Amino acid sequence: MPTAVPEIQLLQASIDKEGESHFRFLIDNKSIKYIVTDAGLYSVDDMCFAPALIPLLPVFPTGNWNDGHIARNSGTGQPCFARVTRKQLPSVSHSWHATRVDYLELAMQKKLRSKVYEATSARFDSTVVAKFARFFWEIPFLNAETVAYQWIEGRGIAPEFLGHLTEEGRVIGFLMERITDGHHASPKDLSSCQEILSKLHRLGIKHGDINKHNFIIHDGRANLLDFECARKCEDREILGEEFEMLAERLGDTSGRGGSEVVDSGS
Repeated sequence: MPTAVPEIQLLQASIDKEGESHFRFLIDNKSIKYIVTDAGLYSVDDMCFAPALIPLLPVFPTGNWNDGHIARNSGTGQPCFARVTRKQLPSVSHSWHATRVDYLELAMQKKLRSKVYEATSARFDSTVVAKFARFFWEIPFLNAETVAYQWIEGRGIAPEFLGHLTEEGRVIGFLMERITDGHHASPKDLSSCQEILSKLHRLGIKHGDINKHNFIIHDGRANLLDFECARKCEDREILGEEFEMLAERLGDTSGRGGSEVVDSGS
């Protein structure tokens, strides 16, 4: 009997015009595979558009592998799998919350920004926000943010941390409360942002990235987001410098740190 053709869904891609490109695929809605392609195998346009890329890929090998490398066959000149292996992929090492949710339990919805998506799951009554490492090099940032969320748990500083997001048992990110009908901060929200930042500073924590997109205003109250750069800090001068920068950062029009989709509650 002929081998069944797998259903391939491109989840995320990191494209490099000059070097290797990285891809995260979902196979038959049940397994995730990470693939690296050598430079020059496919055009940038094809790699950025799943319906064009997927038919160009070599046949996926069967078996229990999660990491593959596509190179050019020296004989035919065509792309082929040079290697597939079962690799122990890196994990967020700091896990503290009782709830764990597997990535395949989620239905991903809107992309809000890099690494951040709205999602739904039978585990939750409403839409949640999923933030996770798409590729191995993003794990340290997610680990740092997971640590920071434990520091501020129950303090009313950020959206509620709902649990760890896993992939085949390893922790790759977390789920948090989705704040509806919110907007990013602007200069008119300075007092609310000062209040929430002061609350963080009183815990001896520097946020490290107070751009206006990391404050969500809902019902007149600010919530802080994005704790990847947060660190413990007892130096009042350093914390004071961050506080004094806030007004300038809320007035910034450069778009730095901007999300791709602003949550409108729809």
